[in-house]
Amino acid sequence: MIKTRNFMEGDSSLATKVVWDDELTLIFCELCVNEVNAGNRPTTHLNSKGWENVIALFQAKTQKNYGKPQLKNKWDTLKKEWRLWRELLKESTGIGWCPSKKMVDATEEWWATKIQENPDFKGFKKK
Repeated sequence: MIKTRNFMEGDSSLATKVVWDDELTLIFCELCVNEVNAGNRPTTHLNSKGWENVIALFQAKTQKNYGKPQLKNKWDTLKKEWRLWRELLKESTGIGWCPSKKMVDATEEWWATKIQENPDFKGFKKK
């Protein structure tokens, strides 16, 4: 985690740059799904109780003291990536999924066409 403001011990509301790996992302997603299923997302985001639960459980599971700003930023980033992923695969045929590589399995021609449609799709080609 990279500090972007003066750090005060115990203050999880500081705006800090967080480096997310796959394990942290998976934990965060599972916690958010649990809160959504518990009814703590009445609109497009978690309510106060949902965020309190996610923050506490995330800290307990990861020993990372990330506050709501960091977790909310991750929520927003994942939402944008999901929308892009949905757009990439919309109306697509003749592609597969490679479980060992955790990647879309498609021809170079398919990727070239998709990346020409939207250059942001390139990020999904290798990961």
